[in-house]
Amino acid sequence: MPKVGVVLCRCNSIIDSKLDFNHLSEKMANEKNVHSVIQVDMACSPQGKKAIEELAAIEDVDRLVVAACSPLAKGAVFEGYAREFNLPGQHIEIVNLREQCAWVHDGGDAVEKALILLKMGLKRVIKAKDVGQWQVNHAYINKIKCDKCKRCIEECPNKAIQLGDDGYPAVAPKVCQRCGVCVGGCPLGVISLPDFRLEEISAMMAPVASAKSPAIVGFFCDYTYGEADLMGQIGSGYSPNLYIIKVPCTGAVNMIMVNDAIAEGIDGIIVAGCDSSQCQLRKGNELARYRIANAQKGLEEQFLERERLSYVALGEGLVEPSIINHQKCAGCGLCRQVCPYGAIKMVEDGKFEVNGKACRGCGTCVSSCRSGAIDLPYCTDEKIITAMKILLAS
Repeated sequence: MPKVGVVLCRCNSIIDSKLDFNHLSEKMANEKNVHSVIQVDMACSPQGKKAIEELAAIEDVDRLVVAACSPLAKGAVFEGYAREFNLPGQHIEIVNLREQCAWVHDGGDAVEKALILLKMGLKRVIKAKDVGQWQVNHAYINKIKCDKCKRCIEECPNKAIQLGDDGYPAVAPKVCQRCGVCVGGCPLGVISLPDFRLEEISAMMAPVASAKSPAIVGFFCDYTYGEADLMGQIGSGYSPNLYIIKVPCTGAVNMIMVNDAIAEGIDGIIVAGCDSSQCQLRKGNELARYRIANAQKGLEEQFLERERLSYVALGEGLVEPSIINHQKCAGCGLCRQVCPYGAIKMVEDGKFEVNGKACRGCGTCVSSCRSGAIDLPYCTDEKIITAMKILLAS
């Protein structure tokens, strides 16, 4: 029986100023498999690390749910803890209470959502299996259940899966990029990544189904998950009914996960990924759109609304692209050279302009511009200088 320890990080009072940690502690302590709940000021600090280490050792818990900031911010830190505490990498789950609750919601909505997110994290870590993440770092195919359909071979964007001598698909460990496209495409659901298994994701659906209606699950790829975090940082909220699950790529979303969500009674599913010109994995989003279109037809055949499942190219609407001031632009072209997304092109007068659909708002062009001709709308030089003056004055 798994023994789970829950860690609530105050994040230097940023999180617990919005969320009632005592209420959350009391509720989580009553959940099945939860052995202990602790509160720490900064989970990423030496003091926080010591408290978590004591929880793992003295309380003898074998799995951890760490409720703190985004896994994109401190995920590597907490995974490092797992190594040091001799816990399998899959046995520590990070719940994003800062960006997904404290920064985007207020009052009862924030607390209710925080509790649901904690329960989702708990369900996932209970289902987690030790598959040796620190030794095995690629997709795994369960040959016992595989029917040799070869779809994974056809769809892998990196050509990392080939037909083995035994007639089963075989993964080339050094070629596999862990994008999860094979996971999403397998009709039998027999392919997994070390930190992304269908059983774990499906287990997270039950808590969402118990949330206030309409309850929406969002499968966000690595890049759009970061954009959702950005919305919290710039103070732009979104519906508290949206519960975000990070996936490696939208191509990793298997329709088995969608069917499980519908079966649990969840009202809607959003798959949020890149626009066709932005996908870093070349065709992950194309496959996701194709699979979703087929799944929508299946919903209609069951007399359910096709709108309950949709693909959203988050970069099209939520990222504010950088802006080039043509009066300041010297036409050197350095911005075009450094842009990792090919979003900047030359126009007729020798100046440059930004393709709003391709821009990810990363700011690389802003920092490289020697003329100071490029700004991000939410992070202009003027805003930064004003913030620095306020900080220095205080």
